[in-house]
Amino acid sequence: MNRTETEPIKLIAEFAAGVAQSGVAVPPAVAELCREMMLNAAGAALAGAAHPDGVALARVVREMGGNGRSTIIGMGMRTSPVYASLVNGTLVRLLDYDDNAVEAGAHVTAAVFPPVMALGEMHGYSGRDVLSAFAAGCEIAARISTAEATRGSAGAVGAAVASSMLLGLDAEGLANAVGLAVDSANGGSGHGSAGAAAMAQGRAAMHGVIAALSAEAGIDGTCSCPTSGTAGLADLGVHWRLEDPGVTIRLYPCHAASHSVIDAILGLAQLHRFGPSEVSSVHIGVTADTTEQLPNVLPANGWQARRSIGFIAAATLCHGAPLINFFSEPAVRDQGVRAMMERISVEATLPDSPLALNPAEVAISLTDGRTLRHRIDHPRGSPAMPLDPEELDAKFLYCTRYILPADHIDEAVSSFRGILDIDNVTGMASVLGG
Repeated sequence: MNRTETEPIKLIAEFAAGVAQSGVAVPPAVAELCREMMLNAAGAALAGAAHPDGVALARVVREMGGNGRSTIIGMGMRTSPVYASLVNGTLVRLLDYDDNAVEAGAHVTAAVFPPVMALGEMHGYSGRDVLSAFAAGCEIAARISTAEATRGSAGAVGAAVASSMLLGLDAEGLANAVGLAVDSANGGSGHGSAGAAAMAQGRAAMHGVIAALSAEAGIDGTCSCPTSGTAGLADLGVHWRLEDPGVTIRLYPCHAASHSVIDAILGLAQLHRFGPSEVSSVHIGVTADTTEQLPNVLPANGWQARRSIGFIAAATLCHGAPLINFFSEPAVRDQGVRAMMERISVEATLPDSPLALNPAEVAISLTDGRTLRHRIDHPRGSPAMPLDPEELDAKFLYCTRYILPADHIDEAVSSFRGILDIDNVTGMASVLGG
């Protein structure tokens, strides 16, 4: 390999090895954020365990077998860390309830959280080691997802980095794992169903574990695939992109670009106390990027509904803050919501700005002649408006209330919040089994 090809992988490996050896400290603010990201991922996966696609994938894995030492979240079963990463990564992503890195919109936790929990449970690693591996893996995934050449492999590389750190690989072994992950995985895009999109993250998590285990076994990961150069990696360990520009932890189970619209509608409804029958028309102004990500189309299923700005706005006007059941097949056919969609227009009237994240301006005309307006530049859950612990606890309870008993819910929340003090995460991971 020439320098252009090897240097990025070398920088990644040296950074990860430094974190694993405490040569590169995880800043307290990043550690705190990662605890919240992990708790959120656990809740999202537990909610996803009730989805038919999640149940079907777990059944496939059960039939394939596997060394049963790693928990499949919410399914009451164990399998190998490879298969557990596949299923759990899928579950985290399945309901659009996970987090995403602001800079490139990458779903870093869905790929990195499952491997660190699966390997942590299997080998009894400490909470501090698990959190450090998670932070480093997510940081790498967030960074390389910004480059076209490596975007499809970002999740797998992040998972490989985190897994390799826990397995105790040195810088050379880490480099082999990263090379294997880059060369073998593709996160994919443009999926037409929730299951297909979620499995892309599950496969990334699985490929990362396989890459790390293969490197541990001595397989050479020399990689001749395209890389993005060193520009996005030069300040590794100095500046953490998980902290700045940050990570959005979703308050609603739908595309993150819609959340400013939701918050604007909820703010107007709370302040002015109008009902759906009083709404004459609605105009929504967003950026051109938002209209590209969220077309204003009549959805045919729950996956399309999570990406239809008109449906999301109409459902919020009719029923309040979006919940998981807003995006079920029956909910998509709700005649009241469909009628409300006919009163909604969406235009790309707002400029992109580094000072706003998916901004939205909503104007609601009422039957009494009033027009109510509200603009949101930063939705709840974004880095500028982070969820407070009570909000995240409430979300976790909502996601898990039908799957975990009350004492397990309390134990899970306290475990993630106090992960740095846990000597062995085996029990912490097994509690999530349901």
